[in-house]
Amino acid sequence: MLVASMNYALALGFALTFLAAGLAASALLHTYRSLAGIAISPLAGGEAFAGAELGFSLSLANPGSTSRVVVVTTAAGRSVRVDLAAGTTQIVQLTVPASRRGRLALGRVTLWSDFPLGLWRAWAYVHFPLAGIVFPSPEAPLPPLPPGHEGADARRSARAAEAELAGLRDYQRGDALNRIAWRAVARGAGWYSKQFEGAGGRGPVDLEWTALPAALGTEGRLSRLGAWVLAAEREGRAFALVVPGFSLPPGQGAAHRRAALTALALFPAERAP
Repeated sequence: MLVASMNYALALGFALTFLAAGLAASALLHTYRSLAGIAISPLAGGEAFAGAELGFSLSLANPGSTSRVVVVTTAAGRSVRVDLAAGTTQIVQLTVPASRRGRLALGRVTLWSDFPLGLWRAWAYVHFPLAGIVFPSPEAPLPPLPPGHEGADARRSARAAEAELAGLRDYQRGDALNRIAWRAVARGAGWYSKQFEGAGGRGPVDLEWTALPAALGTEGRLSRLGAWVLAAEREGRAFALVVPGFSLPPGQGAAHRRAALTALALFPAERAP
């Protein structure tokens, strides 16, 4: 455009050429400023079952006087676009695929922006020591629970209705339909499951590593024990967990369930069954 304007002495051509060059230079400055000064900090790593998505929470703060548009991308390629108003802070939820049990680190996070024209791209890499827990995938179909201390076989959850309602917890995959809080669902409050306390007419159950068939292997045993932990909680039964190197006394509740599933998630993969 510049050469053509010089050859033909086009005043409007010169104006258009320098206008385009000025826009490109100005866009470069604004693209840089779209990331400059943004503060990002880690909040929490989530929990998930193998084969699902593991969530992480980050905080983005814009201390500037103008709004910003940035994109946050994980190492797995999952991106979230964030519109940050001036002087505000937002919570960003990122997800990564959880293919295997154990601790899963968030890894490198990329912040980038091509604001305002898409001609330039500014980026920054951030590393956080943030990790979540991936529980073993529960065995399906669900095997029956071992006999409790009272000798009852837990193949059905009907008698769990004798336990007292302790409250609601977040719905999890595999929860029985009769344990879902349908009234909360109808109100649009979200999906929750009823949580009970008490034995429900049956004693506590022992979930023991040595009681499982050796043919299952390490991962098979962990998958079955995880399924039994979830089944015992749904039925309102106290349970104890015993695996090599870890023992959990009988108990109930969300904290007890999380402790059991975490122990299964962190069980060494190289340990012989």
